[in-house]
Amino acid sequence: MVAVARNPDVLAEVVAFVLSTGATEFEVEYKDGEEQVVAFRGTVGVGVTAFRSDSDAAQELRRQLYALNKKRRKIIHAGIEYVLRVKVFDSFGEDAFRVTIARS
Repeated sequence: MVAVARNPDVLAEVVAFVLSTGATEFEVEYKDGEEQVVAFRGTVGVGVTAFRSDSDAAQELRRQLYALNKKRRKIIHAGIEYVLRVKVFDSFGEDAFRVTIARS
């Protein structure tokens, strides 16, 4: 589970946690009142964390993901620079996000 500080860069925290699992992609999708984060390594996905949809962290995460739709963002984790790419897709009438993490 990702522990999020008060005014965090929620996306950077999620990316760091996903990378620590060895995954290079993740999805954020609404289900049962939560924003669920599923990390993917190849074709295998594992739920790594969830945020209550009405929480500040969930709203900030979605805001950051929308802002990166079809753009790129660089993040440094463990001294390595990564580039994030976000795609928004429809999942049962709700927007969901697929984030790809690649070494720069």
